[in-house]
Amino acid sequence: MSALAHLAALLHPALEKGGRLMSVDSGIDDIIAQMTTKSKSRKSGHVVDDHLLHTVKQFWDSQEMRSFRDAYLLSWGLCLPHRPQGACLLEDQPRLQKVLDGIDAWRENPRAYRRCYQGLVKSYFTYDALAENTPATGLGNWQKLRDYLLERNSLVKDKSLNPEWVDAALGNKQLFSDRPCEPYIEALLRGDSGAIDHLCEQLGINKASWFLRELVLAQVQAATKLGHAEFQALLPRLLELLGTNQVLRDRGMVMVLDRYVEVPGTVLHQGLRDQAVAWWGNPWLPSHETEWGGVTPAARAMVVDWLKIDLIETFFTKLAEDGFADPRRMNFWKRYVKAIDNIEFALGSTARNSRERDMVLLRHKMKGLLCALDANGTNNAFIMRMGPLVAVEFSGLGNAFYGYDARKSVPFDTSEFLRLDVNGQNSLKHRGKSLLRMSHKDGIHNWSKWEEMFAATLRAEFGIDPSAPAVSGGHTARSSTRVEELDHLKQDYSSSALQRLKNRYGFQIEDKTSRGGNLWVLTDTANEKVNATLTHWGFHHKPGKGWWK
Repeated sequence: MSALAHLAALLHPALEKGGRLMSVDSGIDDIIAQMTTKSKSRKSGHVVDDHLLHTVKQFWDSQEMRSFRDAYLLSWGLCLPHRPQGACLLEDQPRLQKVLDGIDAWRENPRAYRRCYQGLVKSYFTYDALAENTPATGLGNWQKLRDYLLERNSLVKDKSLNPEWVDAALGNKQLFSDRPCEPYIEALLRGDSGAIDHLCEQLGINKASWFLRELVLAQVQAATKLGHAEFQALLPRLLELLGTNQVLRDRGMVMVLDRYVEVPGTVLHQGLRDQAVAWWGNPWLPSHETEWGGVTPAARAMVVDWLKIDLIETFFTKLAEDGFADPRRMNFWKRYVKAIDNIEFALGSTARNSRERDMVLLRHKMKGLLCALDANGTNNAFIMRMGPLVAVEFSGLGNAFYGYDARKSVPFDTSEFLRLDVNGQNSLKHRGKSLLRMSHKDGIHNWSKWEEMFAATLRAEFGIDPSAPAVSGGHTARSSTRVEELDHLKQDYSSSALQRLKNRYGFQIEDKTSRGGNLWVLTDTANEKVNATLTHWGFHHKPGKGWWK
């Protein structure tokens, strides 16, 4: 074989293999895709607080940004006080401006610039500019930062690979506007929090951020603007949201109650009643006036009626002998809930001292309305004030109903131990001083039912009807079920009165008095009632700013 033939024989197998079609293997594509995803989702490195504090302190004193590292660290440290109890960079306008100007020097380098932008975003969501105790300079500078982030939003993207958080910032730039929550409300009301969870993960929004708090309030506000049926369907979710947010629960509950009272019929909503009373206490007790001062009188009266019905049911089902077996007494007095000014419960020794869970919860529900009955066993009493009438029902079926004239001397004092012996000292049973003493028996005095006799007597003797508050001396008695609309002009100034005015008309308050400044009410002169009230309280108006004193 010639040398040339031998060479051809050696090359032949390679030529055969080279002519074959190569098989397709997607493995390398999968690896590239994984690497791309990993690169896009990469978060920034951990920023050590000590490094931040050192840089913030140094910049605070020198007001000089010496390097990109300074720019980067300062962007993440805008909320960090430069010393204990001191101001942060977001509360100092000149220094904040120098930070932003220094970061702007890197605008032509997207990869470097966006690292600082990410830090600014973190500071924006961390600083609680919307808290009541935030200084005015902090709010103004935070708004300046918000505008900066909106204007520079597009500069964080370069022509090659971008981290995933950049896509989140670009696709949600309304976060840096005065309406950051709006696009997410509809999904959240449906219970879908996926978009928000992803957003918080990508932009580093922590659970304490003002943004998540405002999202709760925005959901409540949106729900109150829906139709009656839609709003009612969302109530359980709204109550759950507010129940886990102590900072917002009062503001949210005011909106929910004021909206619910507009629903035709205002049918009892047990969850709404129980949650409002658990947070604010009994709505007709003077000691809880401040807590309930923000809601409209109609909403407060609605809860008062609900609570009184609940307490009447509680007494006759848990503390009275008839209980569930004969609900006639309970149903009769539930009809008179609007006529009842006040309720007190006199508990005997068993109910007063029992450690059973149900009795402990019952006493908690009746807190502020309890008095002591010096009686053994299961004896208890239910005391009602209806205009000129003080009425007493007893737990035992054999006891008559007693009624006393509140305009004269009532023979007992509920602040002392009450007794049951007839005509005894501080007894609930005084035959000589009672105006009424009626039995719960049918067929008495030609009345087929005792309820008819009671109703006719209450109407004829005291002008008390189930559908209206009781009348005393020709005037409507003061009744917590008909809380009068607050007349601010007749009230002296107080912080609670100002807070109620704020809740009613929706303005903001800025209190600088702790720093030697003035108390500001941030509203214009468009509302005559607000103008007259603030003038009456000694406030002065400054155009473009608000009212001060």
